Amino acid sequence: MVIEMNIVFFSTNDVFAGEDRLKDKQINCKIVPTPVTDKAYCGVCIETDNEDAIEALEDMEFNVIRKGA
Repeated sequence: MVIEMNIVFFSTNDVFAGEDRLKDKQINCKIVPTPVTDKAYCGVCIETDNEDAIEALEDMEFNVIRKGA
């Protein structure tokens, strides 16, 4: 079973830097609005279903929200 997750950051710049890093590592992702329940973060986040994304971003500050978990 594949579980989609949102990777949320405090700054929009970090979202775009994270997206670039994931795409460089050929990890499928897209930028989507941050879920309403997590408005403490910036207005957009990265959505992916690839657990490797967490390791690829390990030196950045972020939070992971798993959908349907």
